[in-house]
Amino acid sequence: MSNTAIVPDVKFCMISLTNEPSLGAPFQWAAIFHKSDMTFTHGTQGLNFYNSAEKQHAHHLPCKVSCSYCHSPIMDEGRNVILLFPSLIESKSGLEEEGQGGRNVRKIFEPSCHIFYSQRVVDVRDGKPKWAGMNDSSDLIHE
Repeated sequence: MSNTAIVPDVKFCMISLTNEPSLGAPFQWAAIFHKSDMTFTHGTQGLNFYNSAEKQHAHHLPCKVSCSYCHSPIMDEGRNVILLFPSLIESKSGLEEEGQGGRNVRKIFEPSCHIFYSQRVVDVRDGKPKWAGMNDSSDLIHE
């Protein structure tokens, strides 16, 4: 995968993922990219697609995307954006040379807020804004 764009937004999505196939996590750390800013250098080779609304393994949007080899979740693909899991990103831009690759990648993908916090299954006290639904279009929830 290649990307030359700056990550427009990174969030913790607090919608419970415990019922989602293969996730089972209390929330998701997501970097939101516009699809037009990204390309996969090998197309869809090595990717599996799952549409949870239809309960089908199909590339019908929106869908979940996972590795076809190990089945690890990679991203959620929507019509215009993807929600990529930053923990899967390895930087090849010299960060490793500084001996700080992992720390710098985490800093680049620092979440700005929590969304859908009203649906949380765990409380997170980190001082970041917590929105009941989408950020800037729902009520703020105080810690």
